Amino acid sequence: MNEVQLLKAIGFPKATQILKTLPYNQMENKLREAQKKIISEHVVARGIRILAVIQTNNTNIESFESETERFDSIVFLAIHVKDLKKSSQIYKVFMSVMLNPLVILFFNEEQTSWIFSTHAKKKDGYLISESLYEVQDKVSLQMVEEQLRFDSLQKTNLKDFYESWLERLLQIELQARYNIYKPVSLQDNLLEKIVGMDAQIDDYVKQAKKEAQLNKRVELQQAANKVKQAKQALIEKEQNNGE
Repeated sequence: MNEVQLLKAIGFPKATQILKTLPYNQMENKLREAQKKIISEHVVARGIRILAVIQTNNTNIESFESETERFDSIVFLAIHVKDLKKSSQIYKVFMSVMLNPLVILFFNEEQTSWIFSTHAKKKDGYLISESLYEVQDKVSLQMVEEQLRFDSLQKTNLKDFYESWLERLLQIELQARYNIYKPVSLQDNLLEKIVGMDAQIDDYVKQAKKEAQLNKRVELQQAANKVKQAKQALIEKEQNNGE
């Protein structure tokens, strides 16, 4: 992965760019044995890179803090992994020892996966991840370089910046997966709704394959078809700009 090209293409200011390998031994003593095992088994040696740090003193974007959240700095990492399926586990390990919200771009030799999360402050000052948002391999680095721009993201404060970064990537994924060209909002997440319908269809189909009784199998297949029709109607409506 060409880190310099990525940061240049999406317009991250030079002042935010770090482009250094994260010394794993600096965080290793903070991890439990099970967490160390996850890193040792699934992260490529010297594969943890700090791409950028976004904070007030290098962007003039104000920090944000509430009773439950803190955004005084956002750390953008790239992690070379052996198996992208383990990305969410690795993300949680990093969040457990970080003081700042993370954006992590996971990659292997062929694909990429972006993970963001909501978080809660702990009494010791560290953050704990809550809901994870994963932008998967259908969103290629080329698409990101062509469609994501630092200057177009919200800059009211770092929380808004973080969420608008995520929303823009979700919008690119919505376009790639369903050919819908429409902004995505975390408050009304159309992509999440359609992906949820896909998961529901898959679940009905799996149940039908395992069902021995013909009448129940037919019922499950009909239920899957009903969700498929509803999904298709929703996609067609949104492709026509909600008309």
